[in-house]
Amino acid sequence: MIKIGCYEKKLTIPLFSELCGFGMFASRRNTGPCGDLYCRAVSLNDGEKRALIISTDTCTMDDSYAREMRAKLASMYSIHPDYITFTATHTHSAPALQNGGFMGYGIADAGFQEYWKQSVMEVADIALHSEEEIEYAETGKAPVSMKLGVNRVNLETDHTDETIRWVKFVKPDGKCKILLHSHGLHGITMNGHYRFFSSSDWSGAADQMIKDEQLAEMPLFFLGPCGDINAKYSHMVIPDKGDPREYSARFYISDLKKSLASGGEKITDLILNAFMDTYRLPEVKQSVEEIAADAERLRSINSYEAERAHCLEDMIIRINRGDNLTSLHDFQVLKIGSISFLFIPGEFFIDDGCDLMERSLSEHAFAVTVANGNGGYYPSEETMKRYPTIDSKGEHGFGYYEVYGYPTQYHFKYADNIAEFVKTTLLNIEKNLTERK
Repeated sequence: MIKIGCYEKKLTIPLFSELCGFGMFASRRNTGPCGDLYCRAVSLNDGEKRALIISTDTCTMDDSYAREMRAKLASMYSIHPDYITFTATHTHSAPALQNGGFMGYGIADAGFQEYWKQSVMEVADIALHSEEEIEYAETGKAPVSMKLGVNRVNLETDHTDETIRWVKFVKPDGKCKILLHSHGLHGITMNGHYRFFSSSDWSGAADQMIKDEQLAEMPLFFLGPCGDINAKYSHMVIPDKGDPREYSARFYISDLKKSLASGGEKITDLILNAFMDTYRLPEVKQSVEEIAADAERLRSINSYEAERAHCLEDMIIRINRGDNLTSLHDFQVLKIGSISFLFIPGEFFIDDGCDLMERSLSEHAFAVTVANGNGGYYPSEETMKRYPTIDSKGEHGFGYYEVYGYPTQYHFKYADNIAEFVKTTLLNIEKNLTERK
């Protein structure tokens, strides 16, 4: 029988700290909260192995911070590093958690980042020391009855996430300890008038509704693949509907509750198994001369793209002084019995995410994005080939933006096969875990 512990801490967001997520040099400074933001911890203990999941209401998670805190937690609590996961809910209305790079998307508040590290240790410690027996897990899928997103890259197909995937961990008394829910939808409902408020966005509103309706002791949200999906309903779309977070969350929770009431598949074999490794991502290596030429092409587009040209020139300086700009990111798979969590250190498109879950060896697969690091966008091969050069931007900015946003993170452009590389890497990890068992 597995034991699970959990704890959540409400985060205090510094007044006037920059919020991360709405583009370069947006200068969005926090003027106050609109809904609470949390740092959450969930510990799982199968008697032989322990796993620890840290979830924070931020846009992304810097690789170096995830590695730093993983090492501290592993050392202090004797947990194998492969079994420690960091995720972000991808709200676009929280301070950045970043250590260099990602230029212009919100100046990192040093005080907040240290406060976050302290919060991680606090919630982890309490979760680990409050574990309770879990009798079984139950998992299911809830069809979304109302389209909550719009595909900003492919307007023709407009394929969005059609499913809420969920797992609940039930105690012997029948009460739900943890309700893990996952859906692919950007946390950007807080635009327009609300863009200067710190917020956990629609997923945070959904988490609060889960607690208000006593569906679980603690909710845990995992962001599904949605690198190409914007929230359909936001303040700019529905300015007279009140809190824009709650508009989408109400429909979401209604569908989730119906699925929970219908029941899912019960799972009692909850043995833990995990593996993580660092991989060098496939990139297009350019010479200094080629990068300089690309900078001039960006400037020819408009003043906004010229900001990325400045980043390319920064890259040239870094290359000339001997810096290594290749991308190394951590890929992880955590299995809880027959449930597979495939953690992606960046943003994945919906079609590739669905393909990854379909190809998984598990009948209960969750593709979880912005986990354990921030590799930026991993666009589909179709999108990569639609924009073959840095000056191939059309009238529709999205699609192009995901391919050519890379200079702000000071790494080379990904190769066209980046999405397949991500899928193959995770599926191979899962296969090896299954065989190892």
